[in-house]
Amino acid sequence: MRERSILDAAKALFFERGYDGVGVDAIAEAAGVSTPAIYRVFENKEEILATLFDEALDRLMTRSGAPDGDPDADLRHLALVHAEFALADRELLSIYAREDRSLTGAHRRRVHRRQRQFAMRWSDALRRVDETASDAELTSTTYALIGLLLSAAHWPREALETENLAALLVALVERAARPA
Repeated sequence: MRERSILDAAKALFFERGYDGVGVDAIAEAAGVSTPAIYRVFENKEEILATLFDEALDRLMTRSGAPDGDPDADLRHLALVHAEFALADRELLSIYAREDRSLTGAHRRRVHRRQRQFAMRWSDALRRVDETASDAELTSTTYALIGLLLSAAHWPREALETENLAALLVALVERAARPA
């Protein structure tokens, strides 16, 4: 319970002020706990950030599942999972998209390893849709599509008001994944 309130407070503050603009004291105040209580749960502010990154990756990786027998359905599912996450938790996605540089050492290596695993899930799905694509094309397409979906965290409010926006994003991914 305490960990969740600390993470929620940190997420809101990191989104609003950026990682560098938030101290542990501010997180403690927003979470309704003492600063020492934070250090009983987390080693430091960076571990809080790394935990938020892990939560984002856990949600994406768990929901994306294993490849389906139908390559088109698999890509649609992967895109929908990512789009729904992007639209449902813009705060966490925004932090995930912009605060990567704040991680160091073991936290950075672990998060980057997990990001590569998720990108490989995308590349594998894309390869099944377009078996003629080169490895370089798959890599570029993977990061372009992930970037498209991550960008929703920074869109203006009016761009987010599109009816069935997740379906639109999935359609954009499907079109972009097709051979030229």
